[in-house]
Amino acid sequence: MESEKLSKRALAKGIGAQRKSVLDWLKGNYYPRYDALIKLANFFGTSTDYLLGVVAVCEKQDVKSYCALEEVPERFIQILNNYLKENNFSKYRLAKDVNTGESTLNRWFNNSSMPETEVIVRISRLLNESVDYLLGRE
Repeated sequence: MESEKLSKRALAKGIGAQRKSVLDWLKGNYYPRYDALIKLANFFGTSTDYLLGVVAVCEKQDVKSYCALEEVPERFIQILNNYLKENNFSKYRLAKDVNTGESTLNRWFNNSSMPETEVIVRISRLLNESVDYLLGRE
């Protein structure tokens, strides 16, 4: 934001978010939801991993969204299912490994919710994949 001389209000308007949400993200009160995270990465032309601090350096690039926001949950679950099959893991094991409840994990698999961003980061580390990959951006 600083290098682009962009105000919090302009950023909020640019990604269709509430100004208070942007303030809370910047203060570290909470992470943006996955959909807002994708919009932020697209807006700044960078990776979600860079915005989350998962990677230290990211050059600006022409990043485009490879799947529509509404397709992200389905793609995410497909990746998790593949991981479970390839590693012969149960959902219980996955829930334990990413420090979340099995009922929460079942909601993801039933496509009724998506994990919080900090959980997506834990999953990316477990699977040794980028957050961008999990969110359909690469």
